[in-house]
Amino acid sequence: MSGKHSPDRETANTSSHTHLHAEMSWRDTPELPRAKEIMKESCTLPKNYGLNAVYPTKSAYLRAQYDLLRFEGTEPLRRAVQEYKSAPEMTESTETCIYTDVFVRGVNIIRLGVMVRITFSAVRARQLINWPASQRVVPGTIVALSPASDHFGTQCIVAVVTGRYDEFAGNSTAPPPLDLEFTDPSITAGFMEPDQEYVMVEARSNYFEAVRHVLEGLKQTAEDDSPFDKYFIGQLNTVGMPSSLPPSSTTLDISALHDGLQRPVPIHIPIQGDIPNHIQSKTRLDQSQLQALQRMITKELAIVQGPPGTGKTHTSMAALKVLLSTQRPNVPIIVTAQKNDTVDELLVRCHQLGVDFVRLGGQAKDEVIVSRTLFNLRMRSRGKAWSKSALEKRLVSLRSLAKLLLQRCFPPAHQHLILPEHFHEVGLISTEQHASVVKCWDGDVRSIAGEESQHPLRSWLGDQLLAKIPHRSVHVPLSDGINDDEAASGPGISEKGSADNKKEQLSGKPIFIARRNSIKCSKGVALNHKLAQELLAKNGNIWSIAPKYRGMVYHYLERRYITSTKLALSSIFKQLDIVVKKLKVARWQEDITAVRESKACIIGCTTTGLTKYRRLIAALRPRVMMVEEAAETREANIAAALFPSLEQIILVGDHMQLAPHADCLELSKPPFHLNVSLFQRLVERGLDHSTLQVQRRMAPDIRKLLSAWYPLLVDHPSTLDREAVPGMGLKSVLWFNHQRPESSDRYCSKVNTFEADMIVGLYNHLASNGTSPSEITILTFYSGQKACIESSFRQTTGAGRLVPEVQTVDGYQGRENRVILISITRSPEDRTKPDSGFLNDLRRAIVALSRPRHLLVILGDMQNLLASSARPIWSEVLDRMEAPPADYIPVFCKAHESEIRVRQPGDWARLAGKGGCSMRCGRPTGAQGATCGQKCHGGSCELAVSATLTDGNARTISELSIATSISSPLAQEDLIDLSDI
Repeated sequence: MSGKHSPDRETANTSSHTHLHAEMSWRDTPELPRAKEIMKESCTLPKNYGLNAVYPTKSAYLRAQYDLLRFEGTEPLRRAVQEYKSAPEMTESTETCIYTDVFVRGVNIIRLGVMVRITFSAVRARQLINWPASQRVVPGTIVALSPASDHFGTQCIVAVVTGRYDEFAGNSTAPPPLDLEFTDPSITAGFMEPDQEYVMVEARSNYFEAVRHVLEGLKQTAEDDSPFDKYFIGQLNTVGMPSSLPPSSTTLDISALHDGLQRPVPIHIPIQGDIPNHIQSKTRLDQSQLQALQRMITKELAIVQGPPGTGKTHTSMAALKVLLSTQRPNVPIIVTAQKNDTVDELLVRCHQLGVDFVRLGGQAKDEVIVSRTLFNLRMRSRGKAWSKSALEKRLVSLRSLAKLLLQRCFPPAHQHLILPEHFHEVGLISTEQHASVVKCWDGDVRSIAGEESQHPLRSWLGDQLLAKIPHRSVHVPLSDGINDDEAASGPGISEKGSADNKKEQLSGKPIFIARRNSIKCSKGVALNHKLAQELLAKNGNIWSIAPKYRGMVYHYLERRYITSTKLALSSIFKQLDIVVKKLKVARWQEDITAVRESKACIIGCTTTGLTKYRRLIAALRPRVMMVEEAAETREANIAAALFPSLEQIILVGDHMQLAPHADCLELSKPPFHLNVSLFQRLVERGLDHSTLQVQRRMAPDIRKLLSAWYPLLVDHPSTLDREAVPGMGLKSVLWFNHQRPESSDRYCSKVNTFEADMIVGLYNHLASNGTSPSEITILTFYSGQKACIESSFRQTTGAGRLVPEVQTVDGYQGRENRVILISITRSPEDRTKPDSGFLNDLRRAIVALSRPRHLLVILGDMQNLLASSARPIWSEVLDRMEAPPADYIPVFCKAHESEIRVRQPGDWARLAGKGGCSMRCGRPTGAQGATCGQKCHGGSCELAVSATLTDGNARTISELSIATSISSPLAQEDLIDLSDI
């Protein structure tokens, strides 16, 4: 038998080797995107197996997640660069921000690394930008730079913004200085060229920080096996018990939930099966919540769906109580959520229970949270490691050396030129040439009165030295107005505006570098470095060089010295890179010590923080991780957080509400499904899960609007007798129907000024009748309409007056209020082309409709929705409304028991504006049968007279209130239509 392998065997071996190489290579990809990724003229979509695919290995599964996120994180910038390349003189577009006059001003060497300080102009925006309110170039954003003369033709440098210094800009509309971080120390050194002008491009919809740490976390997850692999990668739908739960256990002790101040009687529930009804009264949990609790503490992977208002957070806190009562000491539970506000709310509740916690990341406002942030714990932690102190000394030493080199190469304004001794030190001029300069300077120049500060080469260059050219600072608008917030047109486009990504400042003092003096060559003399070399070689005394060549020679020396300095800086920056990495390790050790010393039982962070602090969390060896808002979280964020020690994962959310967002639209479509969460994927695959069924938020008529999608949702008794909202009658759902056309703002977001004006008037009426501004929220599906409504309030509301919160639907999930006003916005002028836009998203519709407790008022074009692709959604809503949409808003006057029909914004002004109708008040004033002669109003007649005398006219918004509402139906003669007055 031959000793050679068969062809089939060789092919198999080669295929296996190639497959292994492909699986390993993705883990070697650099953290930041490479220039060649950004410079590609066309994109290559990532390979994907589709939902619930069977992957050959765990690495293949993680690689698929990695490729999706890598594409998501880099593709918007690639498109922005290609758009700029196609038209370098373009102004900004809806997708691309362009910054010109980009110059390097220095370096900022700190514990986090070497950052390059730049300044820039935003003149291509064609509008002044209110930078403190803007989402442009916030820390965590990736940008692409190219020399202004190249326009990304051959050169592209990718950087991440690490600092934005609004306070150093001079005023709110001047572009602030930025700190940029590059991937390679040699690239950083190469940027030390203050006269080089760059152009910088940013993609509006892209926020790389949202994926950066997840990408690295996926690489680390690939190193370990996990008990959850069989659910995430395999097809197993029956969930087992965690290894920490004894197999022989039949009941669970949930006495931690005992409702009462007396010594609790032990409460036990079965590990599986039905739960006795009497347990509800002892725990303040309904039956569906108890069943969810049972799953959360007995299954290694627990999924709990919580429809709107069903008490997801309440159930989660109950599970935490039980888990904490049985948790091993010094083993914290991880509590995470998509949004910072949700994390902080959970941690505040933990604090109220007396549970110690640590908050990782975030920009918390609550003092309870602030005191327990990792930063403050670190500051309180005792002792500093010797290695850290030595590393910091090394950092300071290297920084000083870099500062010396930079100041020699780019001397300050009073020095003008590089000193000849520095040329001599690097061998650019000989000892003889250096002596000829110094001798002349000592003997001739210094003796001249008033010339003590003269540079030794100043007189040698003569008129070939020109003054420094100052940096340009261009931010003059080409159109009127100031743009307050440059969010993308779709709501919730990225995480840029979240509190966790608040504009950060980096510590340290930058080393600033000055622009060089300009050198003018004599007429007829061109820059010729070869000739300059020859002249220096022939002339031991540089004064022997003919004056007409001296500018050229100095330029040659200067360029060579800058090149030499860059090489030296590259070496220093590489050493700094090593020191910074060691400092990070020292910081991790310090953080681990600080958290352990805190005795914290809970570690709280966002789902982005899970991977940003992955090494720290892994070192704490948590057993349990609870993920709130799990249906909003990308699968990769959870897959990247499969810490080796985890035994239980609890996913709480609702896949019928908001889903993960995809900046690249094509990734939200098959086969990629980036907008499908792990939560949704597993539920729809049939994995065991529980659903909460009793809602305690919405009045029943509001809840009925959702019954097409939540058929099992029932009302808690507490919702059945909700008090009516004063001034609005007895109905809890109203739809004001109109066909006033929409328009678009400069970012193509949709706007409807008619709706905005109607909403402002309705709000004034509600406030005049006693509803507090804090009890009213206005929701819209478009950021443009949000800005329009806010602008209407600024124009109509006096200074210091309270106004309601105006939010996009995407920004309001998880919250609620007494009164919700929804601006539909969409109403195309061309009625033959109905368009619903974001209204065709069922999840957004559910979120919007499920926020109110007492009153929901919808303002919008019903016919457009029913004629558009959104008909399947909104027809279900209309079919369940108690009162059909009307072309007026019915408001009510308690004093005269009348309904007033408001059809247009001007009608609000014809109303009293103080909580009444258009009639004369006529109420007794208490003075011998006298009646009030004022126009109908809320509050007491004495206050109304006083207000009229003080203001001279009726107030738009009054603090006067009527606390009662209409208690009986109105007769037809009690109706007032303002259009008939």
